[in-house]
Amino acid sequence: MNLWLKLIDQIQLSWDTAAGTAGLFWQSAAAQFTLWGLIDILLVFGLLWWLYRRLRRSDLIKIFPKILFLLLLALLARTLGLWALFIVTSSLTVVALLAIAALYAPEIKGVLETTGPKLPSFGDQPRASVGDVQTMIRAVAEAAAVLSRGHKPALFVIKKDKSLTRLIDNGTRMHSLVKSELLIDFFGNGSVLGRGAAVIEANRIVAAGSTLLQPRAKVLFSTTNPAVRKVAKDWGAVVVVVNKMVGDISLIHRDDVYKDLTPSELSKRLQTIFVYPSS
Repeated sequence: MNLWLKLIDQIQLSWDTAAGTAGLFWQSAAAQFTLWGLIDILLVFGLLWWLYRRLRRSDLIKIFPKILFLLLLALLARTLGLWALFIVTSSLTVVALLAIAALYAPEIKGVLETTGPKLPSFGDQPRASVGDVQTMIRAVAEAAAVLSRGHKPALFVIKKDKSLTRLIDNGTRMHSLVKSELLIDFFGNGSVLGRGAAVIEANRIVAAGSTLLQPRAKVLFSTTNPAVRKVAKDWGAVVVVVNKMVGDISLIHRDDVYKDLTPSELSKRLQTIFVYPSS
């Protein structure tokens, strides 16, 4: 009996100690809760919401909750004075962020490209110079050559006449200069931005990972894809397709389809359409 009484007394003492510690914690937290503390919380919430909006259409959204869990666990450990747990969770967070930076470089690049002030679309800008168009053609031809040799599928949609706003809305908006290295990153490294079309206006990539006419649709990188043909015919865009199986390069514009093009022939076709159009 005495043993049971001692056990009950010990449990009661432990409970009272825990309750007292919790009470002191909440009193301390309430004392430190000021207007600046509220602003701090709102800023952190705003930052997390911004990150979620940026990452929700990429593979990084799958990792976001895990990183958030580690951060919350580290914050809780720091608040309760659990220093060993705080050190472990903080270290794991740093390691995880470094691993993400290495493994998801293309996705992170795509997210960063969409930050900053929004630039006007090509339709609102002065007409691109011949030099800008030549630079775009050279970058597209170089990227197609590299992807073709590696049997990597690719899809480039280049604005010619009508607005491509719908295609842009169904992808990740960008305002990056057209560079062959960036296009190769999209389609050659398994990036989520390479699962759809890269939309180009003049010398800028205005969207990547576009699902063309239907949001979140699977895009078939083929000249026989009805959506690809519709974009080329009805919207007057120039579509460049790199086939995965045989690595050939095709170009579609209006009703014209050119297959088995070499990079040099692709460049000449683009020159004919954009630089030296027939009257």
